[in-house]
Amino acid sequence: MAAGGGPRRRARANRRVVPREPHLVAEPPAYLDGHPDGRPVSAVPPGGRFAPLRRYAPLVGYFARRDLKALYKRSVLGWTWSLLNPLSTIVVYSFVFSVVFRAQAPPTASGSSNFAVFLFSGLVAWTFFSSLLTGSMGWMAAMGELRRKVYFPPEAAIFGSAVAVAVQASVEVAVLVVIMIVLGNAGVTTLLVVPVLLAAGVFGLGLGFALAVLNTRFRDVQYLVGIGLQALFFLTPIVYPIDIVPVDAWGGWPRRLIEANPLNQFVSATRECVYLLEWPSAGRWLALAAMSSSALALGWWYFSRRSMALSEEM
Repeated sequence: MAAGGGPRRRARANRRVVPREPHLVAEPPAYLDGHPDGRPVSAVPPGGRFAPLRRYAPLVGYFARRDLKALYKRSVLGWTWSLLNPLSTIVVYSFVFSVVFRAQAPPTASGSSNFAVFLFSGLVAWTFFSSLLTGSMGWMAAMGELRRKVYFPPEAAIFGSAVAVAVQASVEVAVLVVIMIVLGNAGVTTLLVVPVLLAAGVFGLGLGFALAVLNTRFRDVQYLVGIGLQALFFLTPIVYPIDIVPVDAWGGWPRRLIEANPLNQFVSATRECVYLLEWPSAGRWLALAAMSSSALALGWWYFSRRSMALSEEM
């Protein structure tokens, strides 16, 4: 027998065993060896680069759990901060706008007026949108080091981040619903807040896909987005009712600008469902569906075109 055990034995020794998907998801650091020539190990499930989401759902779950565990790691209060952060914002803005500027919130369906609750109902939609947008944008840059060692579909990290953000948002929504029940201002329309927030999340996720690509190449994008979100926050009637903006002030363009703001649709729809207990109009639903689906389609199209080059860009 020839030295080395013969061709068949050498072939078995050189055969690289690719771990199954659940193992890859559970312990990604254990598979950073790569090919002998230095190329990264491919973690793409069978079916191609853009296989259906269910094919790499375990990987999405891994990134979601990783994000949630790291969120309040080594924090004494832990998940309590998910409530303290928005509540502190509500206290500050309620004092500034309702006490200092004497802004009045419109009455609820039960007839009472509560500026803090009015503010909270708008912040829920805004926070979900902005968190999904910034989280999707930042995850690609943050995962650059790992993707240089082991290949995985880049959208898996973004979807994982979206799941983590949705879990946090569900806590805020639950608190808002409980407050409305305690105040006697809850009804069937309260349940409609779920599809409204889903539409807001899809809108933010679609924009996040496109910004993730741009931020990978130009890190200035994350700073520009931060500035843009600050301006967009005050151009959205969150901390003030839109009725306080005069229709004819400065030629009427400030009011028209606020009304044309896409986020105004999501915030107003959320308040109609939860605060005013009104059914959003058919036109409102069509606007939400059109904006969210268009943002996701265009964002995914741009992301899919540029995603193959993301490894070199990061």
